[in-house]
Amino acid sequence: MKRVEKFIVFIILVGLGLSFYFINSLQKEIITLKNELSETYYTLAKARQNEAKILNHAVIFLVKSTPTDFFLVPVNREISEELTPFTALNCLLLGPLPTENWLASVPSTTKLIGLSIFEGLATVNFSNEIQSDFNGGALLEALMIQAIVNTLTEFPEIKSVQILVNGEVVESIGGHIFIAEPLSRNNN
Repeated sequence: MKRVEKFIVFIILVGLGLSFYFINSLQKEIITLKNELSETYYTLAKARQNEAKILNHAVIFLVKSTPTDFFLVPVNREISEELTPFTALNCLLLGPLPTENWLASVPSTTKLIGLSIFEGLATVNFSNEIQSDFNGGALLEALMIQAIVNTLTEFPEIKSVQILVNGEVVESIGGHIFIAEPLSRNNN
């Protein structure tokens, strides 16, 4: 009987030893998995940071002034949000940066009310400040309209632009340039 008892004790001890071995192995595996998970979270967080740093470039058109004339110039704007015609137009409305020697092509008080695109036609709706706060002549009015049209037609899905003021088609913004019909890009 003592042999049977010794054998049972031996089996119990072997069982306990194996249990401790498997528990220890599982603890090591858990630690390894926690470390891998931590590294994965770190890598994901870094990827998200890098993704947030990716900048898009919008091309807007501002006015260059010389002693004798005004010209429209393309200007690159870095934006961190998705590049769309709406975001590009908002960049245009913000005008030049304080460090730039350009002039705003659209009155700074102008608000973008809406923008829709259908079959190549962008219909852009501005607040009435685009008219009431515009204080230029025929050349500056032409440059303003060309800046709006050129900024929007930088996007291949836009072929022409209809400008609205407070949701209405208007004949002109400053009384010099007819805009009651859709306008196309002028590369001159």
